[in-house]
Amino acid sequence: MSSRIRHERETLDTLTTRLVNGDLGRRGFLMGAMALSTTTLLSACAGGTTAPQSSGEASKVIPFYTVENDPATLAFYNMAIANFKKDHPDLDVKVTVYADANQLQYLTTAFQNNVDLGIFSPAVSSFADFARAGHLAELDDVVQDIGEDDFLPGTRIIVDGHDVAMPLQSNASLVYYRKDLLEAAGLPVPETFEEYLHAIETLGASNNIAGIAMAVGPTPQLPLQFFAPYIYQSGHDYMDREGRLTFNHPDVLGAVEKFTSVMRFAPQSMYNAAFGDIVSAYTAGQAAFATFPGRLGAVLAERDPDLAERTGVMRIPAGDFKTGQLHFGSSQQYGLYSKTGNMEMAKEFLKRITTGDDALAFAKTVPGHLLPPLKSVRDKFQAEVENPKEEFFTKHGDWLKTFMDTAPDAMTASVSMGAVVDKTYERKITNLCPFAAELWPSPAFDGVMFQEILLEDRNTEEAWKDASGKMQAVIDAFHKEHPDWTPEII
Repeated sequence: MSSRIRHERETLDTLTTRLVNGDLGRRGFLMGAMALSTTTLLSACAGGTTAPQSSGEASKVIPFYTVENDPATLAFYNMAIANFKKDHPDLDVKVTVYADANQLQYLTTAFQNNVDLGIFSPAVSSFADFARAGHLAELDDVVQDIGEDDFLPGTRIIVDGHDVAMPLQSNASLVYYRKDLLEAAGLPVPETFEEYLHAIETLGASNNIAGIAMAVGPTPQLPLQFFAPYIYQSGHDYMDREGRLTFNHPDVLGAVEKFTSVMRFAPQSMYNAAFGDIVSAYTAGQAAFATFPGRLGAVLAERDPDLAERTGVMRIPAGDFKTGQLHFGSSQQYGLYSKTGNMEMAKEFLKRITTGDDALAFAKTVPGHLLPPLKSVRDKFQAEVENPKEEFFTKHGDWLKTFMDTAPDAMTASVSMGAVVDKTYERKITNLCPFAAELWPSPAFDGVMFQEILLEDRNTEEAWKDASGKMQAVIDAFHKEHPDWTPEII
């Protein structure tokens, strides 16, 4: 162990002792711990692979598997574990980090090898399959204990009549924009698509930077995220609530044309990019606009406070239906392994980190990105936004308010299938797409479509019809194999 890591570990131990003794609050602990390295934070709570108990005695260790390895999140885990162990000194929680890129393979292998995954956070699209395979514990009692009415719309996951997930965050993807450049150009904050496109073109050209940082590429989540407001604000979705294709509606072609017209003002490197490229471009001052959830703002405030002061956050005016109201939003959920060694205490820890003051502390680790999925925690977060005591909340409370206002109507087609149908939208729903993995493979049909249009100059309507045909084939195959399938809509 290097001297630096040893010193950091001593610092973390001191912070933990003060937290447990009541000499330091949650925020104080997090502020101190977030300055430490990932290596130190992970080593303090790291665990190894364990198999479920076979003796009948409850395990003393609660496994916790995650793909999150940033210092803010690991600091939160250390804090939550320390508080939990204060009340349950005979128990421990051990964290294992695995790669997001191959998480399906990792989790599947773990199930096959009878590894106790304890609490873990699979992709939303995997919950139904994992539940029906018997890998997920039912969480009806946890949800009932919290209260069904406390959950924001679209955050619960029910499979075959049972809650199988506990949400940890629910966010929205909006647009960061250069307030100073808009003002210098004499342009208002765009409220229509035409104003938006004009501002992107004008600010990019007059400042010799990219009009917008937004991306498509082989990663399925890229087109699913960035195209979402365009298809929703055309009055449609990829499918209706019964899983019938609506991507082939003529209005969606118009959405494709709008999206590609905006993408043409992004650097060509963004036509085959990753999420981090968007953050890098905007925080380096290389783009006038950027589409992203709240994490970009947190990074920007740290990297370039001056540029952050000159930045605003706005809704995306992407179409004529409910203009600027419907966006992409993702929620993350924890699942609980059905054979975990201490079910009662695992549920207790799961409830702790997703409710009350711990959940509020988690939301504040990346403010604006990790928005609370429970109304009770959201109210606490909202109160802190309206009466700020922390620097980020004071300087960028307007960002947070915009994200908070839009999150209830920010969704994704793989989880809220058919929320927008034939220019009708009532509310955000949970309706898992049962063929999401096949509809958005890697590379995804819509992602390939956009790349063909932008990189190969393929005719837009031709590319759209081709992508629609591939989607229809997937949907037909599913319904043929599952003729009795019916949606579970919350």
